[in-house]
Amino acid sequence: MPVEIFVGDDHVLGDVLDRVAAELGKEGHTVVRGPAAPAPARTEYPRAQWPRYFGRAEVAVISSRTVITPELMSWAPRLRGLVFASSSTASCDLREASERGIVVAHGATPENMEGMAEATVMLLSALMLDLPLKQRQLARHEPRPAPQALTARLLAGSTVGLVGHGRIAREVIARLAGWRVARVLVATRHPERHRSAPPVEFTDLDTLLAQSDAVSLHLPLTADTRGVIGAAELDRMKPGAVLVNTSRGGLVDEAALSERLATGRLRAAAIDTFDTEPVPADHPLRGLDNAILTEHIVGHTRDLFDSLVPTAVEHVRAVLAGQRPRYPADPGARTDRARNVPQAR
Repeated sequence: MPVEIFVGDDHVLGDVLDRVAAELGKEGHTVVRGPAAPAPARTEYPRAQWPRYFGRAEVAVISSRTVITPELMSWAPRLRGLVFASSSTASCDLREASERGIVVAHGATPENMEGMAEATVMLLSALMLDLPLKQRQLARHEPRPAPQALTARLLAGSTVGLVGHGRIAREVIARLAGWRVARVLVATRHPERHRSAPPVEFTDLDTLLAQSDAVSLHLPLTADTRGVIGAAELDRMKPGAVLVNTSRGGLVDEAALSERLATGRLRAAAIDTFDTEPVPADHPLRGLDNAILTEHIVGHTRDLFDSLVPTAVEHVRAVLAGQRPRYPADPGARTDRARNVPQAR
C-alpha cells in the first residue's frame, strides 16, 4: 500500500537520495523531499517545519547529516523506520529509536566494508614504506637517499594494532593475512565475544599502542570514543610508529597528532576523517610532509554508491512489510515492537 515517505538531501549523497526518491515514486509512494544541509553543516529541522516534512511520513530516508532528535521522533507519530543511505547513523539516538519502535537501517553494504578495508590496508602499507617521504623527494628534486638513511619498513613481519573489531576491522584482518604480518593486536570493549586465531591477539589499548608498529582506528564516534587517541595515547605509541584513521573524525586529537608528526615522534599518519569537514585551510596537518590526507573519501568507489540505492529501497520495503532490514543499525533491536507492525504470536 502506498504511503508517504520523506527523502532528505545531502551535499555528498544527493545523487543517491535523488535516485532513491525516484525509485520509491515509481512504486506509487508519495515522496516528500527535504532541503540539503550546506557543507559541512548538519540539517536540523526547526519545529515549525516538522509537520511539513515528517508529519505524515512513515519512513524517512536520510544521511548522517540529517539530525533526528527524540523531539522530532515525538512529532512524527506515523514514523516506522529511519533508513540511512550510508553506513553512519551518528546523527540518530539508536536507543531512543528502538524504545519508540522505530526501526533503523543503514547502508553497511559489502561494497562499503570492502572499499574501506582495502583503503586501510593500502594506507598501512604506504605509511610503512614511507610513500609520503618518497613522493616529496621526487617533487622537490631531492637526491636519492643512501640505503642507510632509509626509514621505510616492510608491513610483512610487523605488528599491526586495530582499535575496534567491527565489520571493517574484520575485513582488514582478512586482507592482512596475505601480508605475512607477525602479529595483529585488537583492542575491543568486549574481547570475550570474539574468537581469535594466530596472528590475531585481543589485548587492552595501552598494550596495543606500546607494541604496534602501525595502528588503525575502527570505532564509531560516540561520547565514550571521542578523543580516544589523545596526547597521552599518542605518547604511548612506539617511537616511529604510524597511525591510520579511516573511521570517524573526532577520535584523534588532531593538534597533538600534528605536534608528534612534526617532531618525528611518530613517523607518519594517514587521516581520512576529521573533526571538522571540510578540512580548514589552516589545519596543522595540511603542512606536514609525513601525512597522507584525504577528505572522507579514500574508500569510496563507484561500486559503493551503486550499491546504496537498491539497498535503501530494499530497506524501505522491509520496514513497510514489518520485516527486519538486511543491515539494521542496531542488530539487537526488536522488530516486533515496530510501530504498526503486528505483534509476534
